[in-house]
Amino acid sequence: MGPEVLRPCLLLLWIWVCALPAGSVLPSEISKAEMTRMFKDFMIQFNRTYRNPAEQRRRFGIFTRSLLTAQWLQETELGTGQYGVTRFSDWTDEEFQGMVRSSPPPTMHQASRLPRKKLPPSCDWRKAGAVTAVKDQGKKCNSCWAFAAVANIESLWNIHFHQPRNLSVQEVLDCSWCGAGCKGGYVWDAFTTVLQRSGLTSEDAYPYTGRQKTCRNLSEPAAYIQGFQTLPGDEEEIAAHIATKGPITVTLNSAAMKHYKKGISQPLVKSCSPDHVDHVVLLVGYGHAEKRRYWIIKNSWGEGWGEKGYYRLYRGRNTCGITMFPITATVTRVGSPGHEVHCPT
Repeated sequence: MGPEVLRPCLLLLWIWVCALPAGSVLPSEISKAEMTRMFKDFMIQFNRTYRNPAEQRRRFGIFTRSLLTAQWLQETELGTGQYGVTRFSDWTDEEFQGMVRSSPPPTMHQASRLPRKKLPPSCDWRKAGAVTAVKDQGKKCNSCWAFAAVANIESLWNIHFHQPRNLSVQEVLDCSWCGAGCKGGYVWDAFTTVLQRSGLTSEDAYPYTGRQKTCRNLSEPAAYIQGFQTLPGDEEEIAAHIATKGPITVTLNSAAMKHYKKGISQPLVKSCSPDHVDHVVLLVGYGHAEKRRYWIIKNSWGEGWGEKGYYRLYRGRNTCGITMFPITATVTRVGSPGHEVHCPT
């Protein structure tokens, strides 16, 4: 789909919240003395200082509520996910989440459903070397939308052309079609930007700085796309596309991710509503363990978060709204648009 299909910058739905949590798993019960000790440890670990005692007391109150929320997630967890202290434990939910939905999504071309075949039991494009290293967007730039889109293009280029690419996220931020930059944006804006610029240059030529700058025009792009499309909001269809075409971008509710450490995350619906999605990531595969099916998700908060930068989320019940906006770039070989690939199990 070309850029002419979208309406310029009137499509703003969210400001995505994308930052780096880390920390430790919570005990089952937390006394007031233990909470105070944990807050002191938190301040040391994350180098927190506050402008006055009143602000410190306010942040301690937020920290306490945050840990109680994390403890609730742990106690009501339906999977094997583990939650705990993060560098956002003294942030309000509003500070973490940013702005919420304000209008419906744009009208985009939707891919046709794939022929129904028996899916392989698992799929992991990392095993094929098709997924680039986990990157860190930093704490001050809401750029998950750009990181996910670029990671999608990198993987598809590797899969279909067998040419590894490490592409520039900064170029997408600086040259954003809607000018979103670090204020937050949408994956379709990133793909439209790539289309308008006839491709993306390499990360080495246009490195990430974590803040929006003036758009630069460089030489020959390192990779390009033919367009982009949405997928049917059905988990079996999404899995079939990943297994036969490659990784895709999805948007989900980040509430549980704020506290996530490891395991297969399966929070209650009321803890991670599928109706409020605010974070864009790359879906690189799926698997099963301990009688649970899960998605394999590449995040952009660095390798120190989650499972070396990855998140396993329960697959099968639209957990955290993962089926709301599945979108992918289209990268095909000339003369073979129907080229099918096979994901390692």
